[in-house]
Amino acid sequence: MDSLLALGTTTLGLGAGGGVGFFFVKWLFEFFGGRMDKQADRLDAGTNLLITQLQGQVTALLEREKHREERLRVVEDELAECKRRHAESDAEVHRLKAIMQGRGEMRERAAVIVAAEKLEERRQEKKS
Repeated sequence: MDSLLALGTTTLGLGAGGGVGFFFVKWLFEFFGGRMDKQADRLDAGTNLLITQLQGQVTALLEREKHREERLRVVEDELAECKRRHAESDAEVHRLKAIMQGRGEMRERAAVIVAAEKLEERRQEKKS
């Protein structure tokens, strides 16, 4: 009976020690596994924050580009209007120069005609 009792005590001790050892090993794996999960969660949170900030920056840059394209369109329209007005002004200047040149020629012709008439009058006065 003593041997049976010793066998039972030994079996109970080995079973309890093995169970405690198993739970200790399980706890170690969960502890280190949990720490790795927490580290991975921190990395994921940092990555998500970085992605969110980058998305905000990209959105802001796209909005600025949209405003720049609108301003560029307005500036190009104003430039086209300015070129059109400049062309009109150049045409007006050329027209006015032609008129002034024509007036100068008309004055010269009128002066020649007046001089010819005066010369003719003097000739006729001398004949009479």
